[in-house]
Amino acid sequence: MYLKPHTRICPRHQRWMLGTHWIDGAPADTEQVDLAGLPEMVAAHRRHLDLLRHRPDATRAFEVAHAVIVSWWAQQWPEEEQWPHRVRQLTPQGADPGWWRLLARDMVTYPETVALASVLTDEGTRQRLLADTGGHLPHTLAHVPGLAGKLARVTGRPWLVERIASTSAGPLLLWAQHCVRADADTAVADRLWTLHMAHRPRPIARELTAYRNAAQQPEETAGATRLHLGLRHRSDQPFTTGLAHARAYAAVHGHLAAPIHSRFDGFALGRWLSNHRKFPAMPPEHVAELEALDPWWRPPWTVMWQRFYYQARDHVRARGPLRPDRGFPATSFGLGEWLYSQCTGYDSLHPAQQRLLADIGLTREDVQTARPRRKNMATHFQRALACARAYADTHGTLINATADTVQDGLKLGQWLANQRSKDRAHQHRHGTPSPRAQALSAIDPWWNPSWTLEWQRSWHQAHTRVDGGHVLDAAAGFPGTSSALATWLTTQCAQYDTLQPDQQNLLTRIGITADQARSAAARPAEREADFAIGLGYARAYHATHRTLAAAIGTVHDGFQLGRWLRRQRQHARTDADRGTPPSAAAKALDGIDPWWCPPWTLAWQRAWQHIHDQVRAGHRLNADHHFRSFAPNQRAWLRQQRTHYDDLHPDQQRLLADIGLTRDSARTRPLNPYAETALAHARAYADIHHTLAVAYSTVHDGFPLGHWLNDQRQQARRETTPSARHQALTAIDPWWNPPWDLAWQRACTRARTTQARPHGVPADVRAWTTAQHTAWDRLRPEQQQLLTEAGITSGSENAAGQRRRTSRVYPPSPGLDHARTYALAHGHLSPSADTHHDDFPLGRWLVQTRRKARQGQLAPTTSRALEDLDAWWNPPWPHTWQRTYQQTKQAHYSGQDHSPTLKRWTERQRTHWNTLHRQQQHLLTTIGIHPCPM
Repeated sequence: MYLKPHTRICPRHQRWMLGTHWIDGAPADTEQVDLAGLPEMVAAHRRHLDLLRHRPDATRAFEVAHAVIVSWWAQQWPEEEQWPHRVRQLTPQGADPGWWRLLARDMVTYPETVALASVLTDEGTRQRLLADTGGHLPHTLAHVPGLAGKLARVTGRPWLVERIASTSAGPLLLWAQHCVRADADTAVADRLWTLHMAHRPRPIARELTAYRNAAQQPEETAGATRLHLGLRHRSDQPFTTGLAHARAYAAVHGHLAAPIHSRFDGFALGRWLSNHRKFPAMPPEHVAELEALDPWWRPPWTVMWQRFYYQARDHVRARGPLRPDRGFPATSFGLGEWLYSQCTGYDSLHPAQQRLLADIGLTREDVQTARPRRKNMATHFQRALACARAYADTHGTLINATADTVQDGLKLGQWLANQRSKDRAHQHRHGTPSPRAQALSAIDPWWNPSWTLEWQRSWHQAHTRVDGGHVLDAAAGFPGTSSALATWLTTQCAQYDTLQPDQQNLLTRIGITADQARSAAARPAEREADFAIGLGYARAYHATHRTLAAAIGTVHDGFQLGRWLRRQRQHARTDADRGTPPSAAAKALDGIDPWWCPPWTLAWQRAWQHIHDQVRAGHRLNADHHFRSFAPNQRAWLRQQRTHYDDLHPDQQRLLADIGLTRDSARTRPLNPYAETALAHARAYADIHHTLAVAYSTVHDGFPLGHWLNDQRQQARRETTPSARHQALTAIDPWWNPPWDLAWQRACTRARTTQARPHGVPADVRAWTTAQHTAWDRLRPEQQQLLTEAGITSGSENAAGQRRRTSRVYPPSPGLDHARTYALAHGHLSPSADTHHDDFPLGRWLVQTRRKARQGQLAPTTSRALEDLDAWWNPPWPHTWQRTYQQTKQAHYSGQDHSPTLKRWTERQRTHWNTLHRQQQHLLTTIGIHPCPM
């Protein structure tokens, strides 16, 4: 029989009821204990009852307090005198002291448990704890001195503060951390009294059983698996294995701040450490073993911070002081930047972080003199450019520099890859190469070609042979060249008409013109005898696999069938590009497999063929049950085809219809159990918060609701027909997927639900309402309707929305002159955020100015000046849309061909026309973009 803690004492008879502890199917002998001579037990009982009457969370707090006290009981501190005294006073004459100590555990520690529960439920204790931590998570109980001191006072143990100060695991520290988290996020308040299984005390019956077994069979018990404090019986072998690798890693690196994806001696140590950091209830003995290797293996801040700190510590040990007043000389650029950021944000750091920085010489006084560690980017580029020039002088090109190439200590290959990426982004935004790209083009005009680097490297190899006096004889099959180079040259001849003009000009420089390419010798596989051999292998392969969509590495009976088929496809596509009729070879392969050369990927064709064979064998394609009868990879492929059915080639849709996946079945999507669970969470969340415009990180009762809703929004924007999930979400919240920003929808819901507060509307809602008054004419009709329903109108009669008049004259912003010059040159104010105009960060200034305008904090004179320059400088839709529109508009009026990116963007606007703002539709119409016909 298990009794509740407050029912175990009978104050009338001064008795403690131990309850019934069953050991091997029989109850223990003693069930009641006389409390005469222990008045603190009865006093604790009265206090416990009072706590239960006045504190609704007293029951759960008592469980946490009991776990904490039992963990202290297990320590058997030499300073502890009260508990041994009670045990001696309660132990009957002639009883086993060890047995009785275990049996009376909960009784002996009852007064301290009640005292601790009253401390944990006291609001003043939590406020003092928050003041001690300053909003930071405590790493040990030494970071909450107020809590430790109060526990020492209420338990009558002055020495307790020193004993528990170093505690870095356990239920008490976890409770303190939850208090800090609950202050920052009310959703964490439910976890305040969470007691994990590893922290729960072992039942007394199990303790007694283990004690008896140890007395009867000491040898076997000594070698048995060790049981922990909590209800955890897993083997320690996985932890022991990981600990051994952690010990070896710490011996090499001096810490355990390993990156999450790092492996050490083949063991995923980074993931292992990350999993243990996330587990809030590690056994104390495991924590102690890891702290012996690295005291900060589980810091209350990010592991990335700790890793940078160890970098700085090693730098100090190897090179001496950091010298912050000189900008951290001799440090790497990244480490110097990190150190300077710690100095600028020193006051916001965790106290333990400040102590760690002091250990490497960054005290509060030193950080005030710190200067930034800046790399002169212009000087660095000139140095890298000199390395590139030296490499080109040696190798004749920059194209051969791979990721592993190092020139004069610089990782030249990686640096060139970064420059190519930056130049492509610059050309996408501005339409012209960047100045740095032009400097590299002066060294090698083809350092960043619009085709693949492999093509350019092969051309450079051929060009080097031509410069050496070798003549490329296309008619003879390029004798004297390597097999790989001859194959590449022959391929260029076969595909000459499909190459870009610049590629054709490069081939002309090595002696391959259009006429010579057409007269080039055919490949050996194209000769009649060899083709017949290859065709025979193709028939044999098709008879076995029922398809010719073989991968390039396919070998059939020793014949390189995959490469042979690839060459035949290249010939067939070249003939199609030239407009010539299909060759006899292509017709022969069509007779074997009509889809041997599809206009889509061969991987798609192979996946379709595998499923087609199963369907022909009697396998049913059941779309209503999410294709669960197929293998996981085939099931995923079928779901992908169903999702993107409208984007497929018409012939692909016909092939899918052959296996039973039609347009109607593709649009039929029943709710699976996971979706039903997600919808239940969505309904519960909407009932409480009145909206589904949740943030991405929102979790509801353990379910990742924000992540799931984000996936549903993306899927709904890709599809034209609402699925059953999306219809159910619309029934819960009609604006779960608004065409405007989710932050606006959340703010609108907050404004609607706070209008009737007795203490008035919050300040943030008033500021947001003011911003809506200012931008009323730019809002969508649906947004205006939602605001009207919330009691927010477009009138200026709302006193909260009126700007206070002032007689002070403010100087004009320096960004206005730059914005005016930019608008005159480009016709708009939609530059990217990194745009600089005459060394002024115009893009960043406009981003900040738009933010002020939306918050109602922008001066009217500045707003009017910007509207005069560009009426859509601050549109109610995403700014990236406006910038892409300006690029499309420029291409439209200049008569230039749209880039592939602009073509895809234009098609998306036509497809999703009904989701656009009416002013967006008007802007698109002015440049000839209209909705797709229904």
